[in-house]
Amino acid sequence: MAITHRHITTANEAGGSPLLPISTQTNATTSFYDANKKNLGRKHTAKQLSDKSVAVVAALAFLGLLTPMLLFGNYHRGNSSSSNLRSALGDLGDGPVPRPKNWKTWGYYGFRDNFRCHGYLSDRTKPLPTMEDWETMLKAYNQVVDPTYKFDPEISPTQGYRLNEDGPPPYYAKLSPGKGRGLFASRDIQKGEIVHNGTKSDVVFPNETSWKRFMFAMPRKMACDNAEWSFTQQFEEDGRMRIVSSLNIAILMNEGNHRNEVNVEPKDGKGETSEYSTLFRAIKDIKKDEEILMDYANYDTDFKAAGLAELVLSEISCTSFETCSLYQFWRLCKKISRLTWEANPVLVPMILICYCVMMGIVIWVVP
Repeated sequence: MAITHRHITTANEAGGSPLLPISTQTNATTSFYDANKKNLGRKHTAKQLSDKSVAVVAALAFLGLLTPMLLFGNYHRGNSSSSNLRSALGDLGDGPVPRPKNWKTWGYYGFRDNFRCHGYLSDRTKPLPTMEDWETMLKAYNQVVDPTYKFDPEISPTQGYRLNEDGPPPYYAKLSPGKGRGLFASRDIQKGEIVHNGTKSDVVFPNETSWKRFMFAMPRKMACDNAEWSFTQQFEEDGRMRIVSSLNIAILMNEGNHRNEVNVEPKDGKGETSEYSTLFRAIKDIKKDEEILMDYANYDTDFKAAGLAELVLSEISCTSFETCSLYQFWRLCKKISRLTWEANPVLVPMILICYCVMMGIVIWVVP
């Protein structure tokens, strides 16, 4: 049997290492290139993932901006809600506002916004409430808050209330230049004299829900007046924050533009200024027909503490993403989705379509 001899090319002839056969060098070179190719592939894949992550974050950021733009754009255009609230207010009529399904989630500023109070309340030439207006407010208060509350049969709310045996407080209501409705001294008032007693004048709402029902029980402009007149107060240290208003002209007392204009303050039994008191005394002599002015800062207005905060984000009780549970975020997402749907059902599919389009762009553009 003939044996065919092959000429084996040496490493020197191949220009390689004089120590290794060419086959060994070839395998080593191939392994090096394969490893390098894998490393490059991993880097390319990592870059792809990084690009996709950036694109996804950018898309989500864009949609995060787009969503509130759609919501607030829809709000300011006055589109109708599920209860036709916006269409009912389209002509700025003065009838009672229809109650939407999500009315319990509204806070103090939510009522002012949804009742479109800004333009009305900024008008400093509004006339004084008439006796008919006060009676309408009383009727609404009797219907939804306290059926036993009555006006003094001898002193009308256009005069105030019975301060003492002498009759109404020493003031009357008229328009104040630059301030709108206000109170003015009906006689000379001496320093230290009682000018107003809130315990005989104010109405204190049992809870935030009763205040909200009261808002819907009145014509829109009267409800806006009540929103402007309402304030919060604690009647004792560490006491519950209460929502307070009034159904007579006492609620028209304005604030001084400067501290030296203030002429009445709430005083306690020791004669000290107190945020828990409703008894106002003159802190200087007040001349007849001089405007009676207080300092609103005497009371700590905190509608959130009184239960009138906006409730959209109240589902989350944590302070950071790290401490929030998935369940809390799920509840928040459900609440926001429900409120969005109630605001305008068209927005929900619009936002979903935007998400789909943006994710499609991400998948198409990034290889």
